[in-house]
Amino acid sequence: MRSGGRILALTAALALLTGTTVAQAEVPSCDSGVRFSATGTGAAMGLRLMAIEVTNCGTEPLQLNGYPRVKLLDADRQQLDVAILEGSGGIAAIEGFDDPPQPITVAPGDSAKSAFLWRNTHASVDPPQLARHADVAAVPDGAWEPLVASPQEGSIYIDLGSTGRLGVRAWYR
Repeated sequence: MRSGGRILALTAALALLTGTTVAQAEVPSCDSGVRFSATGTGAAMGLRLMAIEVTNCGTEPLQLNGYPRVKLLDADRQQLDVAILEGSGGIAAIEGFDDPPQPITVAPGDSAKSAFLWRNTHASVDPPQLARHADVAAVPDGAWEPLVASPQEGSIYIDLGSTGRLGVRAWYR
């Protein structure tokens, strides 16, 4: 990729990571105390980046210090055989993506962010891996909850091709 393409891809990725949140009126209820939302996806030259957000809709502060736990599921909600990596895992160099986890307290009504990073390269005769759903847990022993797509995108679409790898950014503000 020429340097102009790298700059454009990096600019698009950074815009996603600092983007606005999904409006409250557009998200489903939050009976479990947390809600996970995909707030936007960007793509450039086979590199994909999906910004996500956890909202604390409970009554107690939520303590985060690490990475979201992630399960990728196909259209039939069967779990895909995918390596979930803490940080970029060498997929791409995105500013801030490999920053170490920091303790974060998410007050009721507040939120924190993370992101998913992958390439959709397909170099196999097998069908490409495509996640149409994702389940996320905020902490290691936390309850699994579905990731809700942004209203603009309408659905979760993680096209891993044959790479079988998903990088996950630590929770941040």
